[in-house]
Amino acid sequence: MEKTISTTSTIVASQTQAGTNAIADAQAKSRPQSTLRTYFAMLVQVSRWHLIGVIVVTVLFSLSEGIGIALLLPTLQVAGFNMAGQGEAGKYATRLANAFVSIGLHPTLILLLGVFVTLVGARTVLGQIQSVWMYKVQQDVEHHLRRRLYHAIADANWLFVCRSRATDFTHALTHEIYRIGNGTNLALVFTGEVVLGMLYMAIAFALSAGMTALVLISGAMLTFVFRGRTHAIEEQGEEVSTTNKSLYAATIEHLQSLKAAKTYGAEELNFSIFSALSDEVVRANVDGARQQAIAATWFELGSVMILAVVLYVSIRVLVVPPASILILLLLFARVMPRIMTGQHHYRAFVNSLPSFANLLNIEARCAAAAEPAAHPHDRMSLTRELAAEHISFTYSEGRVAAVKDLSLVIPAGKVVALVGPSGAGKSTIADILMGLVLPDSGTLRLDGRPVGPEGVRGWRDRIGYVAPDTFLFHDTIRANLKWARPDASEDEMLAALRQASVLDFVLGLKDGLDTVVGDRGMMVSQGERQRLALARAFLRRPSMLILDEATNSLDSENEGRVLDAIESRRGELTVVLIAHRLATIRWADLIYVVEGGKVVESGDWSSLSARRDGRFRALWEAQSLTI
Repeated sequence: MEKTISTTSTIVASQTQAGTNAIADAQAKSRPQSTLRTYFAMLVQVSRWHLIGVIVVTVLFSLSEGIGIALLLPTLQVAGFNMAGQGEAGKYATRLANAFVSIGLHPTLILLLGVFVTLVGARTVLGQIQSVWMYKVQQDVEHHLRRRLYHAIADANWLFVCRSRATDFTHALTHEIYRIGNGTNLALVFTGEVVLGMLYMAIAFALSAGMTALVLISGAMLTFVFRGRTHAIEEQGEEVSTTNKSLYAATIEHLQSLKAAKTYGAEELNFSIFSALSDEVVRANVDGARQQAIAATWFELGSVMILAVVLYVSIRVLVVPPASILILLLLFARVMPRIMTGQHHYRAFVNSLPSFANLLNIEARCAAAAEPAAHPHDRMSLTRELAAEHISFTYSEGRVAAVKDLSLVIPAGKVVALVGPSGAGKSTIADILMGLVLPDSGTLRLDGRPVGPEGVRGWRDRIGYVAPDTFLFHDTIRANLKWARPDASEDEMLAALRQASVLDFVLGLKDGLDTVVGDRGMMVSQGERQRLALARAFLRRPSMLILDEATNSLDSENEGRVLDAIESRRGELTVVLIAHRLATIRWADLIYVVEGGKVVESGDWSSLSARRDGRFRALWEAQSLTI
């Protein structure tokens, strides 16, 4: 099947990228703020109740730890430590002791230790719940984005899909969404660390407002100083996303072309290309880790310096009592590691945001190219004729038109053939007849009714299509048939197999309809794949069947079986045959000779072959040895 463009072509990918730079630049100007806002809006929309649950459990988890720290002062007092004259720490211990008395409990060492153990146990349970719910939110986000992006890709028009690189879609649906999900988990962990830090700061304020204020002001200054480092980490995240996408694309393309690579002896060339891309991924990831490590190192050093200054000022200037200093040191000793890990988690989350921006970019481009939704009652059938009137079509600006001023008629119930040399535009014409691509000019009419963007889905529901490169899923024959029509009964599947002359083959298999055909149908022969594909097309009960060079790679016996199957439906089914070999279309009711994207001759076999100076006769003579 000739195609003006290939979905995996690097050239097309470059052209597509050039066309989308404006979108990417516009998004880049507003990042990270707009991306962050969009991300959190999506998070709330997708997992609102689980998110609320995570926040509640996180608060309870933090409270259990904070209360455990708060019990330290009355525990010291009960243990015999003199809290008199210890300023706010002594008053705080007395207030907690009075609180126990007010509920009828005398604060003894055993009671306080028992409460502490209970709090630790509750904290353990809450931690388990928190971990599971965070993972649930992460999976909700991944599931939502995966479905949303896949739906956008599937809804995009075929021309847009052809102009795009398929591996970019695959990379976004897998690796990029995984990075976003992991970033979501990091954001939730960071939120928990912020809540716990705020609780610790509240306790610290109760003990020494001056010392705590000094810590917070210094911490804010430290964060301000490191804002440039955070931006650098985000840019590094964009590079990680880009290099991983290139490696992913190369992986898919190289594995798909492995047979050709072996045939051409290009294994080492492919290896060198793949190795270079892998080197780039390693370099980008290591650079990202280096940026994270440098930021963590300087933040830790800055934190230690701040703590030293705060301690000096608290002891020499603010004259904070020793007991308060002791508890504050304990608080800061616990909160500082959390601040550092929180910073690490925040940086890692920021590093994952470019993946979300990339996904939004792809989704926006797909949405801009989306086909109109099909009307539920707008199912079309071919009862009189399908006509193309002065249709022209070009795949992209600056290229030669694939179809030029094309006019032809497909009568209902007839077998119509499109013949011509490779690159003549036959497959593009088939795409236009199916509504996969819309003409730049001219009109496609079905029984006199124009088939516009809003009607193409309803028309395609009535079409059966068999491509030259038949695709079967790595699944059972039954599943492959039901893919075309999920509500088909077993009797209907058997009837379709019989019509395609492949029923005896299927029934002769050990597992019959439940036989797995292998990756792309490689467990069955080419002829059997083609006939299974034909059965799948018949199962749709189509109004029109298009065979796009579907018999070119078959031997004469299998080709004859496929053509016999189509002949058995003559008169009740409109058939469009696209072929190079003229022997396969001898029995067609109407033949169109296509060249340069237009019809140059038409008629039946007898009339066309009788024109000694005609284009069909030239093709006939060129293939005279095989006719």
